[in-house]
Parts: sequence; structure tokens; C-alpha cells
Amino acid sequence: MATCSETKKTILVTGATGFLGKVVVEELLRLRDKHATSQVALLLRKKDPLDAQARFEQHVAPSPCFASLPKDWKRSIRVIEGDLASPNCGLQDCQYELVCQTTTHIIHTAACIKFDSTVPEAISSNIDSSCHILDLARKCVNLQRLVITSTAYVTPPQQGPIYERLVELPCPASQIVSGLRRGIIGKEEAIAATGHPNIYSLSKCLAEHLISETRGSLPITIVRPSIISAAIENPSPGWIDSRAAFGGLALGFATGSLRVLDGRPEAKLDVVPVDLVASCLIYETFRRDIRSLDERNLRIVFSVATKEKSITLKDACKMLELYFGGHFTYIGPQGPILDLYRLLHHYIPSRVYATISRMRGNEKGEIQAKKMWKVVHGMNTVFKPYTNHTHDFRPKGSSLDFDPAKYMHLICQGVHMNLMHSKL
Repeated sequence: MATCSETKKTILVTGATGFLGKVVVEELLRLRDKHATSQVALLLRKKDPLDAQARFEQHVAPSPCFASLPKDWKRSIRVIEGDLASPNCGLQDCQYELVCQTTTHIIHTAACIKFDSTVPEAISSNIDSSCHILDLARKCVNLQRLVITSTAYVTPPQQGPIYERLVELPCPASQIVSGLRRGIIGKEEAIAATGHPNIYSLSKCLAEHLISETRGSLPITIVRPSIISAAIENPSPGWIDSRAAFGGLALGFATGSLRVLDGRPEAKLDVVPVDLVASCLIYETFRRDIRSLDERNLRIVFSVATKEKSITLKDACKMLELYFGGHFTYIGPQGPILDLYRLLHHYIPSRVYATISRMRGNEKGEIQAKKMWKVVHGMNTVFKPYTNHTHDFRPKGSSLDFDPAKYMHLICQGVHMNLMHSKL
């Protein structure tokens, strides 16, 4: 039988329209000879009025992420239309059969990363999609490994160390999912019961458990990245196209919208470069010692900086101030002082601007002012679990290797170059 290194590989990638997904695809293509990759198949869903191929041509291929690849790079891409939320991943029979016969590796990065999504959205995008890709992997006759992207924050905030193992739940994951799906358990009730800060981290945690329970003998690795931000090297230093997570916080400050931050200055931010996370996913996909791994236990791998290589929220904010100018008027935890500063520096200025815009007949300005308040308020709401706690991740292997202070400066450059022209 041919070994992994001797055969040409077909890699199925989900989530290629996303920030991490694009970088994964770019690295697979850039290093295709190293990994003997013959084709990268992208499973994309249609989004009216665009079908999957049109979405690829309009929203993926033009990205600067692929600017340094050979001009004919798209010849190595095959776009497959499907829907991960549907059984058989929404594939037509002929496509399903082709995928099952040709796929050798699967990298699953698709997810709903909104911290405040609805229960149906979180279940569909983060739980059902993982279960359906697992079902598909089970039918792939030449499958060598399935790598699934989770998050390091599946473990609720805690004081002690966090290890690469499944998180304990108060009851079986299937029971929680069933309760959420049927409306017997509400989002806030479920979050309170498990200790998770939001539906995103809870849904990822539940997905991990269901994968573990149903994987059988499939060779699976779950990769848990922390807060993903700008690239440190590839496709280019500082490249970022996502306004989620820390990139959104930096953009909010850079545009003058965010001046008050819900967080503890001493809390450490575990922010990691997107390309190092992509490299971790791909390394786990092709690692040469794959047969020596203990497949009896679900393989879980952190892709994190660790608290020893993370900078504090205070230092991160100082670097934002030095790079973009201006200053945060207050950084502190939830309480009356934070509420007062948010009232004075976020709510009142936005209301004043909205009122002036309305008096001048500037409807667009009024709408923008009201939207800005919602965005900034939302930032503080969704980021506070990560800006108020230091997460002590303990990977078995080495942590990602980079200088956190230099990297924070690079994030500022990346936000300035790639996101400042966009709207919050």
C-alpha cells in the first residue's frame, strides 16, 4: 500500500470564505509540492444570488491573500457546492460519491464565530456542521486524517491551568444539544449551567463532545486556537481581513469609536497569528508520525501563545495608543465606574451626534451614530470574557514561537493597512 508521502493528496477544506480558511488554502497551495497535494477542494454553500463557484470567484479568489501565488493557482482548486448544515453536507449524489472516492484529508474551519448568535445558528453552524463533516469523513475510503478547528475557549474561565482534554459538562452533551434544539433549555440557562461565557464557546465545546462520542476509529485531530489575528509572515506580514476578535477591537480604537474598555489591565491576551494557526492545522493534517499517535484517545492540540508569551491588556492598549494616537479614557472591570465612563464617552457622544444629524436632515449620519453605539457596546459585551481573565493554557507540545510585543505592533500595522478603509 502506498504511503502518505508517496501518493498525491486531495484536501477538502471548509470555511474558505473566512479569514483562517483563506490562509489555510494559501499555505496548502504554496506548499503543494512539499505535501504532494494534487488538488484542494473547497466546500462552499451558495448564497443567493450567487452559487458556490460565483462566491469563490467574487469573494475568495480576488483576496490579496492569494496575490503571491502563481497566476495559475486556481487550476489546483475545485469548488464543490454544498451546505454543512444539511445531511450529506448538502452534496448532490454525484458530488458526494466523488468526494468520498477522492478525498484523502479534510480540514474543517467553517464556523459561526459570532459570540451572540442565536441558538439555532450556533447549533447549525458549529455543531451540526461538525457532525455532518464527520459523517462525510466516515465515507471517504482513502481518508488519512480529519482535522477540526475548535477554540481554546471551550474551557470556561478558571483560575487553574487548562489542558488539552475534553471539558467536563454537568450532563451529556447530547442532552444539552437536544434541550437547546427543542427550546427546553434557553441560551442563558445553558451558559449558566456550564459556565461558558457565550453560545459560541459552548457550542464548540458540545461539538467536541459529540465528535468524541461518535468518531469510532476515525483518525481525528481537534485544534484549539486562541484569539486569531493578523498574519505574522504569510501571505504577507500584517495581513488581516477580519473585523472579528482583537482586530475589531483595534479598529474600534483606531477609528475613535472605542475609548472605554471592559477589562482588567493585568489580564493577559492570548492572541496568535492566523498563519501560525493555519500551519498548525496543516502540520496536524500531514504529520509523518501519524501512525504512532494514540488513536484510542481523541487528539486535541492547542494553538496558543500561553500566558508566558502573552502581553497584558494594559500593554496592548498602550501599543494601540502609541500607534494610532489618542487614548483610552478608562480600562476596568464591570461596575459603576465603567458604566459612568461608557455613558460619558460612548453613549452621550453618539446620542448627541445622532440628534445633530437628525436636526440637519442627515439621516445617514443619524443611523451611523446609532449603529456605532450598538457596535461599541457590543464589543465590550462580547470581549469581556477575554479581557477580564488570564487563560492558563498548557499545551503538551511547544507553544507558538513569536515576540508578542512585536506582533502587537504588526497587528496595528495590519489593521491600518487592511481594515481602516472598511466600516465597523
